[in-house]
Amino acid sequence: MSTDRSSLVSPVHWREQRPANTDFPLQKVILSLHDQAVELRFPESVEADIKFLFSGRATPSTSPQSSITIEEHEEGRFSIRAGANEVVRDLTRVELPIWLIEEVAQALITRLDTAVALHAGAVAWKGTSIILAGASGSGKSSLVAWLIDNGFEYLTDEIVILKDDNGILGYPRALVIKSGAAERVQVLSIFERSPLIKYGSHLVFSPAGAKSDGAARPCGMIVFPQYQPGAAIRIKGLTAAEAGLRLVGCNLNARNFADGGFGAITRLSRAVPAISVEYGDFAQLEDTLDAFIRLTIEKQFTGTELRQFAASLSIAGSPQAIPAPVKTYPIPPATPRKEANPKLTIGMATYDDYDGVYFSLQALRLYHREILDTTEFLLIDNHPDGACSAALKSLENSVPNFRYVPQNTRRGTSVKDFVFEEAAGELVLCMDSHVFVAPGALKRLVDYFDANKETSDLVQGPLVNDDFTTISTHFRPEWSGGMYGCWSCDERGKEPDAEPFEIPMQGMGLFACRRAAWPGFNPKFRGFGGEEGYIHEKFRQRGGRTLCLPFLRWVHRFNRPNGIPYPNIWRERIRNYVIGFRELGLGTSQIEEHFAALLGAEPAKTIFQAIKEELGAT
Repeated sequence: MSTDRSSLVSPVHWREQRPANTDFPLQKVILSLHDQAVELRFPESVEADIKFLFSGRATPSTSPQSSITIEEHEEGRFSIRAGANEVVRDLTRVELPIWLIEEVAQALITRLDTAVALHAGAVAWKGTSIILAGASGSGKSSLVAWLIDNGFEYLTDEIVILKDDNGILGYPRALVIKSGAAERVQVLSIFERSPLIKYGSHLVFSPAGAKSDGAARPCGMIVFPQYQPGAAIRIKGLTAAEAGLRLVGCNLNARNFADGGFGAITRLSRAVPAISVEYGDFAQLEDTLDAFIRLTIEKQFTGTELRQFAASLSIAGSPQAIPAPVKTYPIPPATPRKEANPKLTIGMATYDDYDGVYFSLQALRLYHREILDTTEFLLIDNHPDGACSAALKSLENSVPNFRYVPQNTRRGTSVKDFVFEEAAGELVLCMDSHVFVAPGALKRLVDYFDANKETSDLVQGPLVNDDFTTISTHFRPEWSGGMYGCWSCDERGKEPDAEPFEIPMQGMGLFACRRAAWPGFNPKFRGFGGEEGYIHEKFRQRGGRTLCLPFLRWVHRFNRPNGIPYPNIWRERIRNYVIGFRELGLGTSQIEEHFAALLGAEPAKTIFQAIKEELGAT
């Protein structure tokens, strides 16, 4: 364990004052934050600890409004006074620093009435700050340490000063990890290069290379962490109202403002996107949370964009630190095949989404009656031993042309292959279990195939946004946010009666083709992601096209407030992209470049190296 107490530059300003009278036993420093300052007096015996806890270089511009005095007594015991009042006495050398840092923090915010002080940690990325707010015990200091270990700049682990322009200033004492979290945090590689001291059950360290010039940094993101041993990871985008309500609970000096600081907090929460993060182990965060934060900062997401991005990634349910017992249910048998030969099969592959299946299925039956007599509804249950399986199976009792098929031999994107393997119809429309189709569109789709009996094309339609006004006709073949493809709109698709036109690719929430034309996924695909662009190019290489049928309009539910139960893992997604691009004869350098920028060079390098070792370097 290191006892190096090297300096940490910070906006807590240090001005050492050695008394001229050598008989006077105390030394003095001025510690300041924003426009507040406190004079700290201490005996020479604890000077090294003081500099380790509060180190900086500049001279404060304000005179101290208060004082704190450390007095040394016999047998190495200490007491702390705030002004003339004794706060605590009979402290050991080990106990003293933990008491002291809390007293200094209190002194710096007690009279602060020119800015809101939040109980929060903060880090920075490329000059933009990220606030990590929460109650004691939520794991914010541990998460600050983890983010520092992943390349973020340390600002504070305790107090954030919110300025009028939504810039933030951190109170950068040495980072303190409390009892219960020290073992979890001490394994981080940052401790190999950082000054570290253990005061009793508390771990205290000054991050190596940490620096701060005292200037406020613009805030680009708010994170509300919650560590719970054994919990699965869940990242959720928050509304401005949700974020503001949580921040109000973190306000340390509300009593100093007529409005309790509510105005400043509301401005921040409206201007800055926010997420909540639940997790049970640092391993769940690797290549996920750090990449999520970097992308949010670099893309300058609005709150709405961040919520949509979080929902689209479905970051929930990765492996738990302490596996909890998982209840399983009997796997229902498959519904027997019907004797009738339907023209169209509408298939869904689902994983614990009964609500999505129910409402999409019933909407199809309500608003597309004209195709029901020649249509089969097929459900592939990718979690047949889950809680939703019995309810999904029971739909066969009320929907005469419904067929339930359990399938757990594969998980993820490639399960859609089973829709085509099990389909009885000549035509197959595959859709997510939370999609609605515009009235009349399915009858027009059947008519389109009747008029093009030999086509081997993949056909899709415009995604209609929740406002029912804006649409996305296709994906541009570009990388963004860990995904190949960016939503885009071709003017030719704005009129439903317009002629079909070729597109490079489109989101795979709804697509159709002749069952015989389906090319299938590479059997090595695992998990979720990698289908957009891959399937489209596969059709083209087999002589088909990818078309947008402007009438085939659909709405997709993206938001999942309660999270999604299946894991959506970067490593599996990247692996699918590599496998798919290699199969198609395409280079993978763009994949590597994108994920190196998104996840960081070293994490991405590790992932790609493991994939190449598994698949072969070619």
